[in-house]
Amino acid sequence: MKNQFLGTFFYMLYIVAMLQPIMPLIEYNLNKEYIVSVLCENRNKPELACNGKCYLEKRLKESKSQDSHNHSIPQIDLSKYPVSLLDFTTYNTKEFKIFDSEQLHVIEFTSQDFYTSLLKPPQSES
Repeated sequence: MKNQFLGTFFYMLYIVAMLQPIMPLIEYNLNKEYIVSVLCENRNKPELACNGKCYLEKRLKESKSQDSHNHSIPQIDLSKYPVSLLDFTTYNTKEFKIFDSEQLHVIEFTSQDFYTSLLKPPQSES
């Protein structure tokens, strides 16, 4: 029950975060009469037929300015913060002996050779 509640809570939190950019549009459509009659800057000029769009435009600009402040990615100087200690370690290498090609003997097996030694077909008794 607790996990289901937490899952639903985080799902709803995610939905609210995704709807945040269009929240001014939702608010405008829900409160259109109030915005037109009280909050509109051009309510005294009916010839402009603004209908509260000036208020909506202002709210959208505020929303975009808040989004631009939140998306600035900080720059990290990696020389001040080393990622791993591998950069500071020394490596000791060992020398390997190189074999002459005459000393190497390679036996090549094909798949047929392998299967016939393991799987022998049944013999008929005559």
